[in-house]
Amino acid sequence: MRQAILLSFLFISSLSVRAQNSFNPLGEWRGSFPLYNGEEIPFNFSVRADSNGKYRVYFINGSEEYFGGDLIQVNDSLQIWINQFDRLMTIGIKNSKILRGFWRRQTNGEDAFPILVEQHNSQRFIETPDTTAQNISGKYDVVFTNDSGKQVKAIGIFNQEGNKGGVTFLRPSGDTRYSFGSVQGKEFKFSLFIGYSPLLFKGTIEPDGSLKGIQQGLKSVQLIRAYKNEAALISAPSTLTQLKNKSTPFNFSLPNMVGKKISLDDSAYFNKPVILTIGGTWCPNCADEAKFLSTWYKANKSRGIEVITAQFEVKDEFGYAQKTMGRFKEKFGIEYQQVFGGLSNGESVLKTFPLLKNFTGFPTTLFIRSDRTIQNIHAGFAGPATGEYYQAFIDSFNKHADELLIKDHATQIEDWKRARIHALKAEDGWLNLEGLFWLNEGVNTFGSGVKNKLVFPLGTIGLNGGELVKKGDSVWLNPAAGIRFEVDQKITQSKTLLFSNSKTTAVVNHRNLRFTIIQRGEKIGVRLRNLQSNQLKKFEGIQYFETDSNWRFKANFIKSAFKQHIVIKNALGQENPTELAGKFRFEYKGQFYTLDAISEGDYLLIVMGDATSGLSTYAAGRFLYIAKTEAEAPDFMIDFNKAYNPPCVFTPFATCPIPPPQNILPFAVTAGEKLYSNH
Repeated sequence: MRQAILLSFLFISSLSVRAQNSFNPLGEWRGSFPLYNGEEIPFNFSVRADSNGKYRVYFINGSEEYFGGDLIQVNDSLQIWINQFDRLMTIGIKNSKILRGFWRRQTNGEDAFPILVEQHNSQRFIETPDTTAQNISGKYDVVFTNDSGKQVKAIGIFNQEGNKGGVTFLRPSGDTRYSFGSVQGKEFKFSLFIGYSPLLFKGTIEPDGSLKGIQQGLKSVQLIRAYKNEAALISAPSTLTQLKNKSTPFNFSLPNMVGKKISLDDSAYFNKPVILTIGGTWCPNCADEAKFLSTWYKANKSRGIEVITAQFEVKDEFGYAQKTMGRFKEKFGIEYQQVFGGLSNGESVLKTFPLLKNFTGFPTTLFIRSDRTIQNIHAGFAGPATGEYYQAFIDSFNKHADELLIKDHATQIEDWKRARIHALKAEDGWLNLEGLFWLNEGVNTFGSGVKNKLVFPLGTIGLNGGELVKKGDSVWLNPAAGIRFEVDQKITQSKTLLFSNSKTTAVVNHRNLRFTIIQRGEKIGVRLRNLQSNQLKKFEGIQYFETDSNWRFKANFIKSAFKQHIVIKNALGQENPTELAGKFRFEYKGQFYTLDAISEGDYLLIVMGDATSGLSTYAAGRFLYIAKTEAEAPDFMIDFNKAYNPPCVFTPFATCPIPPPQNILPFAVTAGEKLYSNH
């Protein structure tokens, strides 16, 4: 009983101490950054509780409320974690009305600046009552001059109601977002802060209506000279960043958030147009762009266009970039890839993307065609605070994206050719095949030694690699002592089942070798690949007939009314009865022709010959693959520009079908791939 009373007393005491030490941060706050010249950069924020009771901080700039982060109490201080910008605001809790604190980088407390804050105060600047304000609303031609004399032109967009107002400056590199303040007589003061880079704009209204003042940050001051001009202009965003060579393909290989290298050659991007943004998670304009782009991508990705953001961060450390990119992804709901480009300066950008001749600032957006040439480069970002300029950006962005997706017939064929070469050179392509070995029942030894049943290329594996044991329809791998294999991405040195009726064939890796088990009728064999094969290294491409739209014909796909088979022979002389999927019917020079098609997954395959077979094209014919969804479209056109060589042309280790007699056209199809020169 006494123990229960004691525990109860301790619990009540604990609550009492917590209540005494707790601080209610809810409400409106005024903060300021004291400056060296006696000025200050004021800002406002609001602390609110969400449905879970967590304190959330919103920075206020006029009509904009920008989520800054979470607020927590730690002992006798409040901490505002501004994760988007890797910043921390710490406020000491005291009895005095004006509280003191610091705004600094989260990592190691670097770049710290003192702040003063006051609760229950929503004032921005100290104002003089009954002071008549001169109205400065409108657009201005603006020139900023830094302390070294360098000048930058901008558009000033001023808004004012009574003596309250704000300004957004739109430079070629982007805009200053929302600011808020007041106009007192012939003086104006506006400030902005969303957790990063506080700025003060102050100045006077001259007798001729022009404006003279300064932009002051924590580390820099620039002079401002502005003249009212409703037709104010700055350089077009597409003229600022240039390329060294417009015809050179653009590419890169950079790590994403988990360290995987991302390239435009990856299957996710191959033959697709890509919008690449060059930014940084620290950059307010980049944040505005990400908010727009994340929503845009979700609405447009199904059109066959991709987005990648290359983030350049304040630290050239991958671990740091992982943290900042992860926070950025969460804040803006990003579904596309972010990659780490390096340190946040122009020199680093040009090193990462050497095709760029110059770099004018973050963010910069590149519109990349499917052939990897650049269609357009948009420097900077005019955000929501710029009004009509933001809408102009959206219109321009959509125009360029739409143009990337519009392809004429010649471009479509070039895309198809690239995909064809890419497939041939891929890890599962035909150019790296080094052997096709049919297995005997029982033990089949393999290795680079000539006494093995299966002799693999010299230097790719030891003299004795082990055994492949065939038992009926099953195949087992039995490695030799000391030999390690990777089977379906798992390392093994013990006997492993590779193939059976109930198991899909496994993929076996050893150094640069890769092999799988295949079955052709009653025969079971090993298909061997060498990812560093000489044929792959010596491959110089394919010759084509000139692309000709006259070899596209309106065609009808007529599905089989009942189940029927056609006999297709292969290069081994085997006859394979194959189910007929349907017939393609088209007209050529006033006469109708049909081609039989068989089904292969989501595609229809036509094995065809014509009058060029054995002359300018492969003697055993060519293939046409057609997506089933395309074939069933009412406006489908069969395109012989996509007729291509079967795998037998590239390797002796492939077993190819031969065109059935009904698929040999009596005229010369001078379109598509020609005979491979190395055959």
